[in-house]
Amino acid sequence: MEQIQTYTYPQGQQLSDGELVQVQVKSGSRLVFKDAYFHELQEGDVYIIPTQWELPPATDTEILDYILDKGLGWNAGGEHLIIWEKSTQNNLFVSHTVTDLRGAFREAVTELIHNCEL
Repeated sequence: MEQIQTYTYPQGQQLSDGELVQVQVKSGSRLVFKDAYFHELQEGDVYIIPTQWELPPATDTEILDYILDKGLGWNAGGEHLIIWEKSTQNNLFVSHTVTDLRGAFREAVTELIHNCEL
């Protein structure tokens, strides 16, 4: 069994405000970890940094199949990328600062595929 590295705020490893951590809280008579953002921690809080797993990028075929199967539309212009579901017009991905359009499109659809699989 892998040992879990814990940190105590504010002496522990510093992260950016938007980073997700798991903070230790008391639930009844048990200690459990719950999701929290780093900026929500208070002095003395014990927290862990969840292991980050990088998912493999989707292949071109997987991306094309997903777009066609799900009926997705997209609009890419300038620094913007929007991907939506045609049947509901719901935006599934919106980005306002895209420098590499092809890379951003591949990453966005890959993320949608992996989220759909979970």
